[in-house]
Amino acid sequence: VRLAIAMDFVRGKDLGEHLEENPAFSEISRAVPFFAKVLDAFAHADAKGLVHRDIKPSNIMVTTEGEPVVLDFGIAKDTQNLEQSLTGTSALLGSRPYMSPEQVSGRELDPRSDIYSFGVTCYQLLCGEPPFRGATAVQIAMQHLKNSPPPLHERNPQIPKTLCRLVHRMMAKRRSLRYQSAEE
Repeated sequence: VRLAIAMDFVRGKDLGEHLEENPAFSEISRAVPFFAKVLDAFAHADAKGLVHRDIKPSNIMVTTEGEPVVLDFGIAKDTQNLEQSLTGTSALLGSRPYMSPEQVSGRELDPRSDIYSFGVTCYQLLCGEPPFRGATAVQIAMQHLKNSPPPLHERNPQIPKTLCRLVHRMMAKRRSLRYQSAEE
């Protein structure tokens, strides 16, 4: 049995392109509902037993109507049927600047890994820059393992502290300290 994923054609721009034009979400009141809709997509994937494994700005499309669509499940992992995962489970897959600590260290993944990666994406969208920088992707990946991100409110004081806490919790190094599901 071969698995395949088919997706609709979506008109719009991915968040990576959006970031090039607008370094940070300028309207917090628009960002929060947008983030909630992305998390709804994660909850749907989780209900189907899928872990995306490559959440990053360029894998979230913004339609011409301003709605988010999560793209590129090409390296997704089927947690309900490991024999039919779309890709191998032992390879280091994903984009290092957005990888969760468990991805970087090669541990078993679950939906909380996608929550971490989306937290990194939200951080970047809210302040215009990723939490970690380095000369190489490996240096950045190691920071995901060892370093706490700089406080988001210091990079953008206009962000409400409640939203800063939410994003930082999504990026907790230990899975047990993150939100345990997209619905939560």
